[in-house]
Amino acid sequence: MNSPATWQIGSATILLLSLSAVFFWFERSRPPARIAAAVAVLVAFAVIGRILFAPFPNVKPTTDIVIVAGFVLGAEPGLLVGALAALASNFYFAQGPWTPWQMAAWALCGLLGAVLGTLMRGRAPRLPLALACAAAGLLYGVILNFGSAVNFGGSDVWTSFIVFTGQALPFDIAHAAGNFVFFMLAGPALIGMLRRLRTRAVVDWPRVPTPAANPSGAATELA
Repeated sequence: MNSPATWQIGSATILLLSLSAVFFWFERSRPPARIAAAVAVLVAFAVIGRILFAPFPNVKPTTDIVIVAGFVLGAEPGLLVGALAALASNFYFAQGPWTPWQMAAWALCGLLGAVLGTLMRGRAPRLPLALACAAAGLLYGVILNFGSAVNFGGSDVWTSFIVFTGQALPFDIAHAAGNFVFFMLAGPALIGMLRRLRTRAVVDWPRVPTPAANPSGAATELA
């Protein structure tokens, strides 16, 4: 039960089933067209941001974009933006056994954003949210380090996890610091833009009164 193959197959199965549930959940919720379009645009921004900042290891705005998506649009869009950002950008960087772990890690960042949005009840304080983005960068690193231990660490997964965590610590700190700076610079503006889009996407249709029926069963004309 502790063989590397067992860890790999088990973790991959759980991750893929969880991510499939996210996609199914979003599809069944039938979001407004503008929200679906916002998800697509945010995924594109997250992918482009990751590619543009590729020369700077682990410094990229992707995590911030995913958190803001969840913060403003809710859990389902946040989860979807995170998962799709990892999947789509890896067509540029490279697909591999790390992809499901990246999808899961960024999807959880989207969920974290949704939780923060609920707790803050419409408020968007710059510094606390920037610190949350920094913490999300460290959480992302923990998940990816564990995935590396499962995929490449051999039979002793936990020892490999500690080794990978130590080796990746400078990169994880850079990720957290980059998230903090990116949010301080552009986070509130992105939140404002998405809030305006969300407001316009919610349409309240007026209720049309139904015709009253006369005793004979035929509808009468409303005055």
